[in-house]
Amino acid sequence: MPWKLIVFLVALGLVVAFAGFNLGHTSDISFGFYTFAEVPIFISVFVGFFVGCLITLPIAATSRFRAKHRTPKIKKSHGKNNTEATDDFIESDTGHNVP
Repeated sequence: MPWKLIVFLVALGLVVAFAGFNLGHTSDISFGFYTFAEVPIFISVFVGFFVGCLITLPIAATSRFRAKHRTPKIKKSHGKNNTEATDDFIESDTGHNVP
């Protein structure tokens, strides 16, 4: 069964029901310099939700970007295991092993 489609349709039905039940409920919204009169409650709720999503989007994107670039990358030794990789070192004049 297409569960995502069913969940989406149920959520959409709940949103439509919420909007339908609150059509008669209005409020005045004031921004200090301008007042919107008789704004339906469901519109103010949806606008607040979408503004919150827009504010959260850059924060979520930067945190994923940081997490992706903080992950240490493991160098592969092209089919060699660790004991074979140490055999590739040569001894320098100072007596230390160098690649």
